[in-house]
Amino acid sequence: MGEVFRAHDPVLNRAVAVKRISAGLDADEMVRKRFRREAQSAALLSHPNIITVYELGFEGEQLFMAMELLDGIDLKHALTARQMTLDEKIGVVQQICEGLAFAHAHEIIHRDLKPANIHILPSGKVKIMDFGLARLGGSEMTSTGIVMGTPHYMSPEQVKGQKADARSDIFALGCLFYELLAGHKPFDAESMHGVLYKIMQEDPTPVREAAPGTPEALAHIVEKALAKNPDERFPSAGDLLVALREARSVSLAGRGPERSSEAEHAPAAPAARQGPRRTGREPSRASSRSSVPPISPGGSRRALLIGLALAVLAIAGGAWLLQSYVLDRPAPPPAPRAEAGSLTRRAIDSQVEVARRRLDAGSFQDAAREAERALTLDPQNAGARLVLEEASAALKAIDDAAAAVHSATATDDRERVAGAAFDLMTLAPAHPEAERAATAAGPLFRPRAEAAQRLEQEARRAAEQAGSEQTAAFAEAALLEQKGEQALRSGQTVAAARHFLGARLGFDRARRAQP
Repeated sequence: MGEVFRAHDPVLNRAVAVKRISAGLDADEMVRKRFRREAQSAALLSHPNIITVYELGFEGEQLFMAMELLDGIDLKHALTARQMTLDEKIGVVQQICEGLAFAHAHEIIHRDLKPANIHILPSGKVKIMDFGLARLGGSEMTSTGIVMGTPHYMSPEQVKGQKADARSDIFALGCLFYELLAGHKPFDAESMHGVLYKIMQEDPTPVREAAPGTPEALAHIVEKALAKNPDERFPSAGDLLVALREARSVSLAGRGPERSSEAEHAPAAPAARQGPRRTGREPSRASSRSSVPPISPGGSRRALLIGLALAVLAIAGGAWLLQSYVLDRPAPPPAPRAEAGSLTRRAIDSQVEVARRRLDAGSFQDAAREAERALTLDPQNAGARLVLEEASAALKAIDDAAAAVHSATATDDRERVAGAAFDLMTLAPAHPEAERAATAAGPLFRPRAEAAQRLEQEARRAAEQAGSEQTAAFAEAALLEQKGEQALRSGQTVAAARHFLGARLGFDRARRAQP
């Protein structure tokens, strides 16, 4: 969109950067609006971590913007130029967070956060640049339905063309943080369409698998920032910043073993010399021994007695020191577990909330994993334990139902097969064993599909009574209900049952979400 030049400000006698619209685009009114908006956004944000805009004006018909000239390199090149330590990576993200938090507090959303828009000065200070896609509070300049941004860092709602808010910046920051830790983008593919599909449908490799050794606290922050559902992310950069400061203290506090490990592999320091340093040719050992005067037998005896006495005194003194300074000293309090003790209650509660949502959605394996992660942070957390117990019980029930399906299919009793398949599908609508057994049951499964429809209708009425018709969960369930009805009319009883039972879970989730 623009060309940037190094220039000189003759009034204030300083070097500046001057940006102007690229030739051929200066007649495009939308580009001109975006250019003005970039200047307006940055001008409203006077913060150490946001580039400073000095002036917006015209030179003839050419619109230009003068801003501070930055030395150093952008983060895109820094990622490949040198190896950054974990502390440096956290520091970069923390500074981005501080600048974003300031912007969000002023109702300005960046909407195109990526490594190329992050500049690192030689001092290590970070500057956020290029607010060309920024949305000012209340502005509708970029209409809903138009996809704008850089594909690898776009949030799912941006991919859908929906309105972006602060949580979209959080998602982009999560992508950036993931890339800093793992060395590669969380969502990557051979084509742009492949990237967008992964953003919408797939979770990236867990941070601690992609970057072994990443502290649990940091992994939690990244994965929360990358949640597909905006409601599951940090509400703003300010909230993420609170968690990041706590996580940084965790990572630094937990690096003692790393330092000691490094010390073990470091070259040994030269031994301290005692006495004056000898120069010139060293005498041989034989000549050294011959230079020592002989000791008389009597002197040897006296020396032996004196040595024994000194040894007794040394042992007694050592015992006294051990008693006084070690045994009598009260034991230091046990060091608190770094991760469990330093994460804020809000971060732990949010982890439990994610686990609960996974449980409500019927993703029992994911719910159990999220609950276990919360328990890693706080082993006594009652909410996480409850989710883990419920998820484990559901997984066991599914395993038992799957075993019953296997037992039924080993017989010629199709009625039993149909019943076992329906029981398993009620617990896990998309379970492949349930679908295979239901298909094998043939026409005998149709009454089960009709029973699934009745269960779904009951769940819908309960959700409507709870006033949850406007929720996203209700809308998704209603869509599954329609698919079930279509499948049932066309005689696809297995698909109909699966859709109805999935809709039932969705209506139940919508009902529970209501206060």
